[in-house]
Amino acid sequence: MASNVRELAPLDLVYKPDAAEAQRRMRAYWAGDMIDRPCLLVRTPEAGKTPPPFSLITAPDFDFPRAIAEFEEWASCMFFGGESMPAFMPNYGPDQWAAFLGARNTLVPEMDTSWIEPFVEDWAATPPLSIDPGNKWWNAILDLTRLAAQHCDGRFILSTIDTHSNIDCLSPIRGPARLCMDLIEDPDAILERVKQVDAFYRPVYDAVFEAGRMAEFGSTSWLDMYSEGRTGAVQCDFCYMISPEHFRKFVLPSLEYEVSCLDHAVYHLDGAGQLADLDDLLAIPGLHTIQWVPGAGQPAAPAWIELLQKIQKAGKAVQIFVNPEELKAVHSELAPEKTFYWVVDCPSEDEARGLIRWLEIHV
Repeated sequence: MASNVRELAPLDLVYKPDAAEAQRRMRAYWAGDMIDRPCLLVRTPEAGKTPPPFSLITAPDFDFPRAIAEFEEWASCMFFGGESMPAFMPNYGPDQWAAFLGARNTLVPEMDTSWIEPFVEDWAATPPLSIDPGNKWWNAILDLTRLAAQHCDGRFILSTIDTHSNIDCLSPIRGPARLCMDLIEDPDAILERVKQVDAFYRPVYDAVFEAGRMAEFGSTSWLDMYSEGRTGAVQCDFCYMISPEHFRKFVLPSLEYEVSCLDHAVYHLDGAGQLADLDDLLAIPGLHTIQWVPGAGQPAAPAWIELLQKIQKAGKAVQIFVNPEELKAVHSELAPEKTFYWVVDCPSEDEARGLIRWLEIHV
């Protein structure tokens, strides 16, 4: 789909004066090229400013105007360095898709998450999965996105939502342990339910894309990788618990479909337990980038150079988490046009700007 992406007008954003430059660099990145340095995102408070607390859970009290105002207050205090964009993301937790299907969703904004209560006791007795047009979580996402889009022009952009779709959507409504058993004891039922979830992936994406005016301003996701087309984070955390054979049967077709719905797809490879599925992921033609997250207790990016090089040699780009020193350690080992750095632990705007200059010099 990437060949169908049209070039948009240069972005002019209050909270990111160099947005148009970032836009050009990302255009080159998705095309497999590089302008003057690798792409990176680094967010840190602007010099002399203290950002207010900011939760990833948006408007837990459903006060949408206040949520947008709070986002803008936060954005006004932040330095969005490199290709990072000030992007407002409507979000009711990682399993909000399960809430769209009718699951009870308990928000925990102080922990940046939410909890889903399983409701499927028997697949045979459960009606086909669908989104009720009156579902409060789905309507909240759309209403909040539309309102934010009315205020964003010249200030910020809108982000697509966190999409734990595919079999990831079945896990919270059934319970992960019971779902694992279902793959063995009732595989046909699970294949049918996965198809039901797949059927509303495109309509959900399209509705949010339209509500957020993304055809005008471009799109991004929680990965903070801007696209002039349709981008999103494709993922399946549940596959950590299943075999490669079950991955190919129950998960891979859904991921291939989701990638086909996007112009610029990025897979969130979350933890060493997912490496068993890497070769299958590398074979997905339209997948552009793999975000590698080693997982808790694992070493940082410099320890994974061979893995990252394997991904790049297979024709994919990588997004990796690094602190400034780790970035400098791995930079010479990776293809710069296929590397997107997510920089963490950068304490100041001055240091962030210095790191960007370092990359320009050492390209």
